[in-house]
Amino acid sequence: MTPPPTDSFNQLAFDQLLHESIAEVKGGHRQQARRLLEQAAQINGSDPRVWIWLSATTDDLHEQRGFLERAVGADPSNATARRGLVMLSEKLDKARLMQEGSSVEPKAAGEQAEASGQAYLCPRCGGRLFYDTEKTQLSCEYCGYQQDSNPAPSAGDTEQVMDFVLPTTRGHLWAASQQRVTCGACGAVTLLPPGQTADHCPYCASNRFVRSPEMLELIDPQGICLMRLDAKAAAERARQWLGKGWFSPDDLAKSKVKLLPAYYPFWTFSGTLELPWSCEVNEGSSKYPNWVARSGSEFQFFDEILISGMRSMSSDEVKSLGSFNLKELADFKPDFLAGWTALTYDYPMSDASLRAREQVMKKMNRSLYNVVEPGREKRNLEGRGGKWSGMTFKYVLLPLWVGAYQHKGKLYRVLVNGQTGKVGGTKPTDPAKAAILSIGGVLILVIILVIIYLLWQQFGQDILQFLKDSGF
Repeated sequence: MTPPPTDSFNQLAFDQLLHESIAEVKGGHRQQARRLLEQAAQINGSDPRVWIWLSATTDDLHEQRGFLERAVGADPSNATARRGLVMLSEKLDKARLMQEGSSVEPKAAGEQAEASGQAYLCPRCGGRLFYDTEKTQLSCEYCGYQQDSNPAPSAGDTEQVMDFVLPTTRGHLWAASQQRVTCGACGAVTLLPPGQTADHCPYCASNRFVRSPEMLELIDPQGICLMRLDAKAAAERARQWLGKGWFSPDDLAKSKVKLLPAYYPFWTFSGTLELPWSCEVNEGSSKYPNWVARSGSEFQFFDEILISGMRSMSSDEVKSLGSFNLKELADFKPDFLAGWTALTYDYPMSDASLRAREQVMKKMNRSLYNVVEPGREKRNLEGRGGKWSGMTFKYVLLPLWVGAYQHKGKLYRVLVNGQTGKVGGTKPTDPAKAAILSIGGVLILVIILVIIYLLWQQFGQDILQFLKDSGF
């Protein structure tokens, strides 16, 4: 009787069948490829590559979907299988689809793009309309006319699935061109810097929302948090912040800061990370250790990781602003930007998603020791890779007051959270105060070492005898 094949034999046979079938698919011999792949599936149907290549052996969309669903079932994080399902779902604009391995080259900065401006003028007097965040309506600065434009609370389903957007050019483009804007009210032509989507005409002073063909290629905002802080309150918060801090120069509170309000672009990301791990666990005692290999996976759900859409805004600056209450997000509409400056992103969703995943991975790795086999002695603990699933994103506009000030010829930036009033930014350090701290730290360390030395001189022999009697 022939013995059953070993696992290694099965793996060799599977690899050979898969290799031959891929060659047949690429050679156009789909029937032969299908026969080989069906044999491979009988050996190892849990390998997603079998089902992905089977989907390439048929033109039947129903069959293709079935094979790709089997592939995703075998490995939910498999990007190729998920990409194929997205293409079949028709939720993807195939005209924007990027070929694997390709890259996006936006217009060079300095080029100009034609844009149009939607003017906001009062229907009663022709004056300038602006969006009043307190009254939540469009108001005329001159005659007091009011027009309802209440923010609708977000329905909660504005998040977009990353798999539907990441394979497209929209997931990788960013604003790079100057915009030549023709005012819809007076016809004047002006230039706007790359990425600015709201301003007012310098000739007729009408507020306007700007769109260009380049902007149409970008992702539209899904939500907006309205400005809650007026100019006086923002200036007071910044003044108080400048006056705080033991290491800050004493004259810093007198610095002149001109704050300007604007809606800034941000990305938020949500999803799940599965992190496989391995380590050795001590199942013996500290005196007689017994190290046993262990492995497993930890799951981390993360929600609304906030990443700036501006390259010029660092992660530290975003953290210094504190948390935004994203439960107050309203579904975006251009009316909310009337009378306000707004910027679009120059940091694309694809790059921002990598930064968000990096933050999640770092946080999980820091907590891994306490989460894995809690309370037990471990060594050689390491996470291996990571599988991401259920990734969604939102592109939102958040309110900030941003300004700068000079101190001894150097420029520093101040940012005020326009929703919560939290202030962040950068400050100079007083060299004299820093020196005092350094000297003080050295003195404290010297005192501690002297105390330890004196205690050891007095009780050192007793401690050694106690340890010896205890078996150490």
